[in-house]
This record gives sequence, C-alpha cells and structure tokens, in this order.
Amino acid sequence: MSGYVQLKSIEGWRLDGSNETVLDIAYSDREESVAGHVYEPWTEYVDDPDRPTVSETFHDELRQTYDQLWYVIGVCSDQWDTGDSTGCRNDFTDRNNFNQAQVYDRVEASYSKEDEYIEIHDVTGTQTPAETQ
Repeated sequence: MSGYVQLKSIEGWRLDGSNETVLDIAYSDREESVAGHVYEPWTEYVDDPDRPTVSETFHDELRQTYDQLWYVIGVCSDQWDTGDSTGCRNDFTDRNNFNQAQVYDRVEASYSKEDEYIEIHDVTGTQTPAETQ
C-alpha cells in the first residue's frame, strides 16, 4: 500500500509498569509543521528531533533502561481498510523500519493485523503537509 508516515514514537516501559515517552514526532496542525520531542535524558542521542533515527548505541541504552521498548510508526493511506475515515494506522514496528522513514515520507508499507506490526518496504519520496489534505 502507498501512503505517508504521519507519526513516529518510542515508548519505554519499566518492570513496575511505569512508562515514558522517549521520543514523539508528528505533524502539528496548529503550526503546520513537523514537531518532534525527545524526553530530556535522551536528547544527547538524537541529533534532529524532527527527523530522528535510533543508533545501535541509543537502542542498547534504551534496552538497558526499560524492560519493554515499543517503536511505533503511523502510516496514512486511502488504501488502508481501517473502518475509519482517516485511513491511518499507528502500530508497532522495529528499529530498522523506524529509522527507514521520517514523518511525511511517502512509503510503500504493509500491516499485519495478527502481529499488530507495520513494515516499511520502500521510501518513495517526501510530501508536504499540504499534499495530504
């Protein structure tokens, strides 16, 4: 399916059940721009919060800090069968898929309902927020 990335986030969960949003990036309707936020302890690992990637070192540090680590990516497409009018799916992915695409990259992707997993197959370009409306 063809679509565009509309969200990237990382959630870390501790054994006591507490969680933290390590990183969150999405399109801001108010500012009409992409806006990223990195939780303070992790800012040294992220060069560009609006176009984040996770190095192996950063990933290893996250795995040592959190019991569970969730990479999430959101992809919007008219081709998703979501039952919603928006046609967007936000779900789990792995570090490689997370790093492969940035918010507003056009992508070829697939979704596994059984695994609740989004896979990015190819980045085909970048679009502007105005092109999604």
